[in-house]
Amino acid sequence: MTTVMIDDELGRLVGEAARARGKTLEEFAAEALRRVIRENGGVRRVLRNGIPVMLVADEQAAIDPEKIRQVLEEEGL
Repeated sequence: MTTVMIDDELGRLVGEAARARGKTLEEFAAEALRRVIRENGGVRRVLRNGIPVMLVADEQAAIDPEKIRQVLEEEGL
């Protein structure tokens, strides 16, 4: 398990979306993140200077809170 910090507004939106679908916040967030990663061509892990780094297929399509907000809004959440 990992703790992720998100802003209050995004937390509220994710909570509302999860409740609307009868899911826990954790279930909904995990599904949403998997969808965004899949739509961006997946993730590959590499080492840079001995430090693990996760790269998306298109570095300009890096996952960020704004992208997650956009996906939630497109879903009507």
